[in-house]
Amino acid sequence: MKLQALSYYNGDKDTRYGDCILLYDNASLIVYDCGHTKHADTVKAFLQSNLSISGVHIVVSHNDSDHTDGVCELLDWLYDQSKYKVSVYSHQYLKHVDTILDKIDDGRRTRESLKKSLLAEFDNIKIIIETAQAYSFPVVEALSGTSVGNATIVGPTVDEFTDVAAKAVDSRESNNIGEGHAEETVMNAASVQLKCKLDNAESILLCGDASPTYLHNLNNYKIIQLPHHGQLDDAQAIFEELKESYTNTYLISDNTGSGATSGGSDNLVQYMKDELYSPAMNTKNGVVCFPQSGFGSIPSSKPQGVRLGEMDFKCW
Repeated sequence: MKLQALSYYNGDKDTRYGDCILLYDNASLIVYDCGHTKHADTVKAFLQSNLSISGVHIVVSHNDSDHTDGVCELLDWLYDQSKYKVSVYSHQYLKHVDTILDKIDDGRRTRESLKKSLLAEFDNIKIIIETAQAYSFPVVEALSGTSVGNATIVGPTVDEFTDVAAKAVDSRESNNIGEGHAEETVMNAASVQLKCKLDNAESILLCGDASPTYLHNLNNYKIIQLPHHGQLDDAQAIFEELKESYTNTYLISDNTGSGATSGGSDNLVQYMKDELYSPAMNTKNGVVCFPQSGFGSIPSSKPQGVRLGEMDFKCW
């Protein structure tokens, strides 16, 4: 498998494009999040340039709009093409409503009222699932151990994502999970995690905005996506877990724009420089590809140009 992490468009670093990471071989494409319609357009162009691909797997890591806003447009296009075998992978919270109800245990909620609260809280996922079902695309529950083409979902556990759902709809609970560096908002915390072996035999972990508290067996991966667009605290928790290992390669998907509420990786970039870590591969600098070329090669990001509003530089 090869990987391409998409970047900005037309040099625009103010727009919040969000995440979109592609994993692909000659027969299949995995789209891990699609946070903007521009990303959806790029996926369409990718498929039109790779005619041997027949299977498309779309993984929705979590509910936030900067990970979901381009998904339905992509589903619309795939349906219109009528030639791809499409599957969607996401948490399906309603299947665990009884477990979540037990975790809230406030004596006030009914099963039906909890269902309504979950649908309202995870509204983007609801719309994506309804769209996929309307097109008769299979919607697969994103449980740990589930195969996604040649990749595998490795987290979170059912207990972890139902914890998140319970906290999300319970006003008595804090809106955060984890402690210290690992603290993260509940909406982000249980992002679907995906592992894949690349063409150069290196294993990569994609984790969206997941809380480091929910990331397990990090020593199994050569390449790790640093969660939440490269926020410093989350990355430091991972570095601490790896015992300051200098053998890993890190990916930052920082297409968050320049707004005050954006994730932003500038502090992390400076921290890694100060601590003598090898620089992370960062979509803030352009499209990132793994592997770059040849077995065991060191990947690099390339500047992203534009042509008619689309990417000039491509990895495929």
